[in-house]
Amino acid sequence: MEPETPSPSRRFTDNPSPATSIGPGTTFRGDLTGGDAVEIRGVLEGDCRTSAPCVVREGARVHGSIEATGIVVAGEIEAQTLTADKVEIRASARVKASVTARVVTIADGAFYEGSVQMQGPDAPDGPVFFKERRNGSEGPSAG
Repeated sequence: MEPETPSPSRRFTDNPSPATSIGPGTTFRGDLTGGDAVEIRGVLEGDCRTSAPCVVREGARVHGSIEATGIVVAGEIEAQTLTADKVEIRASARVKASVTARVVTIADGAFYEGSVQMQGPDAPDGPVFFKERRNGSEGPSAG
């Protein structure tokens, strides 16, 4: 009998390693750089650069640019740029930033102010707009 191999994740925010987390009662001032997934539930005042996904939860605030493999935003971001392969802006999000990504999704009801630049050979012609079907921001990610 062969050992069962885990099936690959369908969501880009699934990450088997522990995330670097900024808690809901925490304000972090400065740039955050690393290779682990980042989950922001509090306030980040500075840039975030990671070679893993970054999730900004509902109620969180970021005042700085984010560069990650994937970005999911349910909270507030005011930044110069958001750069990732995939960016998901959920219905509860308030985003003021320029987005550069291969895939961008914006939920119905989200506030977005900025520009969107789609990059890559298989990038769609523009952002995908969707209506969220889940309750709350803790559910699975589209994509």
